Amino acid sequence: MNDIFRELEKVTALQYDHHDLPKWLADPILMVARNPADYQGKEYLVEILVTQVREYDVYAEAGCCKWAYDHEDIKRTLRWLEE
Repeated sequence: MNDIFRELEKVTALQYDHHDLPKWLADPILMVARNPADYQGKEYLVEILVTQVREYDVYAEAGCCKWAYDHEDIKRTLRWLEE
């Protein structure tokens, strides 16, 4: 069960360190990853978040077709996790 939280921490660190994931977005994601007990029963949302972070692109909405996830997608999933 905690594997998904470790995966979230790993992909967040990778996107933050080597790609364009901003700190203001990485910090709340890492809070989720490092506090799995607070999100028991919401692992399905954490799985969605892992995918969104892995496929994050700052320019996801720039073209005529959305082909990746942007900060709005991630913020929405974070809100769902807090509900």
